[in-house]
Amino acid sequence: MSALTKFITWKKGNTVVSWVLFGLLVQVVFNRKNVPSHIEVLDDTLTHHCSRTKRNRWVNIINFVVTPRFIRRLIEGQLNKKMAAHECVILSLDKDLTRDDFFEKDKPLRRMWSNWYGNHFSEPLKFFVPGNGDYENFSPEDESCQWYDFKGLLDVSEMVKNAEKENRKVRAVGSGHALTAVAQCEDFLVCTQNMNMTQRPAKQWIKEEYKNGFDVAVNFGNKKTLEKHCLFETGGGTKIRHLIQALTYHKLALINQGGSSIQSITGAISTSTHGSGIGIGPVSAFAKSMTIVGKGGKIFRVEPSDGITNPIEFNKDEEVKKHGIELIQDDEKFNAVMVGIGSVGIVFSMILEAQPNYRLFEERISYNWEELKAEMQKEDVYTFINAHRHFEVLINPYRDMTAATEDGKQRKCLVTTRDYSEKPNTEQAGRERNYISSFISGIAISGRLSPWVFNKNHQAIPAMTNNSIHRLIDHRGDEGGGFEDESRFVLDQGLGELKFYGYAVEFGFPLEKVFDAVDLIIKVCEEAQAYQHLLAAPFSLRFVKQCDAHLSMMNQQDICMIELVSVKGVTGSLPLFKRLERELLDFGAIPHWGLSVEPWYRERVEKAFPRFKDWEVQQAFFGGETFKNAFLSRIQDS
Repeated sequence: MSALTKFITWKKGNTVVSWVLFGLLVQVVFNRKNVPSHIEVLDDTLTHHCSRTKRNRWVNIINFVVTPRFIRRLIEGQLNKKMAAHECVILSLDKDLTRDDFFEKDKPLRRMWSNWYGNHFSEPLKFFVPGNGDYENFSPEDESCQWYDFKGLLDVSEMVKNAEKENRKVRAVGSGHALTAVAQCEDFLVCTQNMNMTQRPAKQWIKEEYKNGFDVAVNFGNKKTLEKHCLFETGGGTKIRHLIQALTYHKLALINQGGSSIQSITGAISTSTHGSGIGIGPVSAFAKSMTIVGKGGKIFRVEPSDGITNPIEFNKDEEVKKHGIELIQDDEKFNAVMVGIGSVGIVFSMILEAQPNYRLFEERISYNWEELKAEMQKEDVYTFINAHRHFEVLINPYRDMTAATEDGKQRKCLVTTRDYSEKPNTEQAGRERNYISSFISGIAISGRLSPWVFNKNHQAIPAMTNNSIHRLIDHRGDEGGGFEDESRFVLDQGLGELKFYGYAVEFGFPLEKVFDAVDLIIKVCEEAQAYQHLLAAPFSLRFVKQCDAHLSMMNQQDICMIELVSVKGVTGSLPLFKRLERELLDFGAIPHWGLSVEPWYRERVEKAFPRFKDWEVQQAFFGGETFKNAFLSRIQDS
């Protein structure tokens, strides 16, 4: 292709996209009834005329255009006509939500911290930012990533000792991604953003059989095989997106990941965050060694009984002796520390199990829920789910009774499967996922516009949810077609800015209760629909392998995690969440430590987590009163 031909093709593609975007803007301002059909045109245009690079370029252009406050006020003025005051869209705030707040090291007093949703916040007595990593300009290529941050470790230890002298509580915070008050503290708050210096394959003090990779038995596609896995050392405050960068630099990858990469790795582990895959455990299952600073400033390196560390080499090391680090290799203690909900100490660093970089092939296909349910129940559910490395289902809690056909009135769902792809699929190599959702999610004002769209058209939410499911189908027609890439791109859900405006509650169920739980959710949602209280998104089923951590939702058995999602600001969603949570808990649900809206109390926790009392013994050993916060105390004292 000549340079002139390339230029003409580029110009044509950009011209088409620009006209479609301009047309959509006109429809939004002057003819909102036409917006749905114009979005379909935009969807097709982005899919066929716009590469990933071009999409990002257009996102940046649109964000630049809508940045001035007077532009946002003009849009507000058009959209808020005849809207109830509490449902008006507000676009002209000075600050949009970003991936993370940045906290300066030299401002320990008069700071404020809040979780991402804004329902819990702290104004602590002191605010610490320990560690010597570079959060703002993170790069795994930096030479410092090859070293361990002993100075930062000592700083954390001294901070804990000083806190105890003043009889203060201590709490570490990551990205504040939890909806619960699990991270809240009013005394000494520790921001972990700079505890990210170490990013290296784990070699130091490691047993020989683990240094250069080791075999792990896996069961994917109902076939048991061996995989070669590796060990990687990272800082406890590392954000998952930075960890993915570091692993990629070393030609490694996460074995699995949750739907968001904005969390810190410790935050994900300490609440048993998970992805999908009945043969894959939650993120906490990949932790093989954790270095924590507990009560009294004591430093522990905690591992299972058959841990990866060579005790002889470790205990004779001069740095270990200097800092008084105690190696504990004990299953009971490690299973308590793994999912510690922030109460066993400050996780300064950890060693994770990873695997060499790999590719995944993803396929997303729409079904009628009742037909899929019947298909899943024909045989053993585990066998059906484990036919793929990853298996997920998105279900519309409502039926679109305005559809023109009987099939259109059926309850829709989307099945996502992912499997290993040994080499790039040349037929799919130039393809992307369907563009519309990822494109919109990158636009800065989309999160604030979303609740307005749902509140303005709440009667159409069932149809809009069906449309969103349809748009997630791989874009070679309704039959699918697939998406193939390196695992980090396939597992990334591409939620962008919308991630900060959506919120969720989540519950675990044993496989034999999944379908009854789904029926209950649908029943409650349809009852509330009569009062115009609706969820603004489909709910998901994700299947996860059992995990030994005492406080993991998967502690007892393989689990289906059901996540209910809506958009912040949609009228009726929050009370519906509360109603659903109460009903599901009565039905035997296991709540997620970070995704819950109802109060937690002891009887509820002991029922859901039978090893809670065992965990309490180890919490007293490692964290004690120093690392208790109001959330844990309320559970224990209730």
